[in-house]
Amino acid sequence: MPQETSSSNLINAGFSYSPQLAARFGLSQGDAIPLKAPLLGAAIEIKAGVMGKICLLHILYDAGIDIRLPPAQTMQALGSNMDVFPNGFLERPDKEIKRFFGDQVGALANRAMFRYGKIELEGDATAGKDTEGSYTSMPLDGYNREFVPGVGWLAMSINCELASQEQYRYASLYVESNDSPRDMILNGYVDPSRMIEFLIPQVLMEGMRSSLRAAAEESPAGRRGSLFSVIK
Repeated sequence: MPQETSSSNLINAGFSYSPQLAARFGLSQGDAIPLKAPLLGAAIEIKAGVMGKICLLHILYDAGIDIRLPPAQTMQALGSNMDVFPNGFLERPDKEIKRFFGDQVGALANRAMFRYGKIELEGDATAGKDTEGSYTSMPLDGYNREFVPGVGWLAMSINCELASQEQYRYASLYVESNDSPRDMILNGYVDPSRMIEFLIPQVLMEGMRSSLRAAAEESPAGRRGSLFSVIK
């Protein structure tokens, strides 16, 4: 007998995108804003998780960049993708499936570093020593090197509470290129001159600040629903 199921536990999402992405996706050019290449679009998604709210940063980028990622075209962790069909049907996966997703998480670890900055980063920095910034690095929730022609996608969980603080006006996600020294992110080290920087538009962070603050404060039993807004 068919069962009704919720396709998503999305709570809130904000999206900022470039004129280039607007042209590719058929989005309103009036809502597009200039973004620093190779970023084509950025979204912050807030959703209910098992232990509280999950804040996800989604990056849409020029698929032509030489980003260092595992060799598969597409890869995802289970974690916050539990609500994505057909993962939502997994209740007690067997050992083989658990091992599969465990391997995915391992491959997606140490792939990106998110910086919340009081000022823009000048030069290189090491997490814990940068007095003007705070850093987080989680395994990527997933990526697709080219989920549509010319556009890649990746997503990583970010710290809701840190992202909501008004003192942090600058936000960047750093990833390694294939020419970057190995294990920069593993060692908590970022150098924009030798890495790929996705500069998150300030208007997106500011526009989502109250929602991020609420996500940091709300309990796991918070409301469910959906709200989507373009932030320009």
